[in-house]
Amino acid sequence: MLIRITVPLLAAAVMMFACGPHPRAVENASRTGARKNIGIVSTVHVNASASDVHFSLAVQNGTAKQVELSFPDGRTHDFVVLDQSGREVWRWSDKRMFTQTMQNRLLDSRDSVVYDERWHAPAGGGKFTVVAVLNSKNFPMEKRIDFAVQ
Repeated sequence: MLIRITVPLLAAAVMMFACGPHPRAVENASRTGARKNIGIVSTVHVNASASDVHFSLAVQNGTAKQVELSFPDGRTHDFVVLDQSGREVWRWSDKRMFTQTMQNRLLDSRDSVVYDERWHAPAGGGKFTVVAVLNSKNFPMEKRIDFAVQ
């Protein structure tokens, strides 16, 4: 009877230990009282021409320490284009396959990573909004930028 209770409890404890927060995340949360993007800064750039639009999402570690970005799967980022009415007209990750393996990306102090993608704009152009997303579990980010295609 004791083994029936002990084994599941032990398995649950092992899972909690293995999947628990990373030491850096716990350290930062305890200092601030909440989990914040401590010095992780993201910027989005849009370069639109008549037929192609180039998006870039730059993520920089503005701290003096190394930071680890944790991703639940192979999709580290995404770009979504919305028309003027807010309807989604394009999503970079649509119809793409991603690994289901968790991954991590280390960013040294003052280091950055840039994610670039291209969208073929529709004929006729128009006004749009891009939503750039960093799919990190511990430092999720989302930025919106309005742009026009001639």
